[in-house]
Amino acid sequence: MKILFYSFLVILSVSLNAQTSKRIEILNADNSFADANKHPDYWRLIGNVSFKHNNAVMYCDSAYHYPNKDKMEAFGEITITQGDTLMITGESLTYFGSENKIQIEGNVLLVDKYMSLETHQIFYNLKSNIATYPFAGKIIDNEKTINSKKGEYHSNNHYFIFRDSVSVIAKDYNIITDNMHYNSNSEITYFFGPSHIISENKTIYCENGWYNTKTNISQFSKNAYISNKEHLLKGDSLYYNKSLGYANAVKNVEVIDTAENIAVFGDFAEYFEKKELIEITGTPLLQMLFKEDTLFMNAEKFVSYQKVGAKRILAYNKVKFFREDLQGKCDSLSYSFSDSILEMFNHPIIWSDGFQITADSLQFLIKKGNIKAMLLKSSPMVISQEDSLDYNQIRGRHMTAYFIDNRINSMDVEGNGQSIFIVADERTNDKIGLNYTECSNLTLYFKENKLDMVNYEIRPNSITIPYQDLEEKNRFLEGFKWRGVEQPKTKEDIFIE
Repeated sequence: MKILFYSFLVILSVSLNAQTSKRIEILNADNSFADANKHPDYWRLIGNVSFKHNNAVMYCDSAYHYPNKDKMEAFGEITITQGDTLMITGESLTYFGSENKIQIEGNVLLVDKYMSLETHQIFYNLKSNIATYPFAGKIIDNEKTINSKKGEYHSNNHYFIFRDSVSVIAKDYNIITDNMHYNSNSEITYFFGPSHIISENKTIYCENGWYNTKTNISQFSKNAYISNKEHLLKGDSLYYNKSLGYANAVKNVEVIDTAENIAVFGDFAEYFEKKELIEITGTPLLQMLFKEDTLFMNAEKFVSYQKVGAKRILAYNKVKFFREDLQGKCDSLSYSFSDSILEMFNHPIIWSDGFQITADSLQFLIKKGNIKAMLLKSSPMVISQEDSLDYNQIRGRHMTAYFIDNRINSMDVEGNGQSIFIVADERTNDKIGLNYTECSNLTLYFKENKLDMVNYEIRPNSITIPYQDLEEKNRFLEGFKWRGVEQPKTKEDIFIE
């Protein structure tokens, strides 16, 4: 009877406004009190209070109703329901009926069929169905927990906006960011600002991008990279398909191996997770950092195999490289990290410390950035230029050169050894002849880039032709070709066809 009488008074007091707009409707209160002297603007409702406005019903232990303002203040075990899709609970509530706005505080819990939100305070608009929380909040669904200091929830399209100190904890990954949006219908997460996606064996960073947790497909940009313990893939734009284990990077691509001090730059890269390899194309540049210098290399394509124990880099087509003390070119190249062997294929050529070195294939043994040995297989030839007319030359079936401080210290020639050296007067340094030697096997020793001594396994056939009697046909060994014009003089030269 009390609630009926109270409702009748409310209707009388606001009869004109009630004819034009829907107002808060009191459904129940065990007791109601009014005091025209102490609180003329509101009625007190006590015990099992419930009221309704539009499609929302609110329950509480007690409330103040301001009928002229169409406002409610509610206390104690607050519950709000909106149809069968959304429920909010808390400890105190202020509701502005004319604005369709709710402010609920104290251990607030918002629940719908997709998730639950825990926070201290929520502002909820019953018209737009948007909830905002200005303090730390935690969202939990079937697969993850999301924490942020501020946020919004658009319940009509199940769209979330998270701001400030955002973290996501899921079974297979964690996310740390400052600005993130999430659509629970499409299961797509959007990133704005510095963001880290961390899984068991990799980290993804971006400052703009999206991740579809349903399809495991993602796209990232703005300083984006994918990294693991030893490798980093970076580009203006990154695409990643977690299910296929495939990623690609476009424009300003960087592939960095931190364990081996190697970086490759290009315009396009593809990462094949199951094969543990990366391919880099688009005018790629490889940089290999040594203790005292850096080697720069260009090719049409680099392939980096990253499997532990079998790490290697392959370079394909028109390979050129430059280091201050070593330059070279070939058709293809392989470098194995496990045994530190660099191998060059298809008419390779090396320039080192004044020597031009060619063979059908070349192998380098590299230790701590220094060349220790070089194996020349099939038709090797070593040439050094005396001047514009004369060249020192060595050829054989196979050769092995040994280096100290990246300079040739000695060279073993195995099979069909031949050599031509210009003989000079020790005092005047004038040319006095050309020495031609044949010997099956021999070892040559060098000092300061000059031949110092030769050891022969068997007695050699040797002849010295006086320089004034020298004919053009005697100046060169078979297969001689001086290719100094092809030598890269700077790192920029490796890009010249």
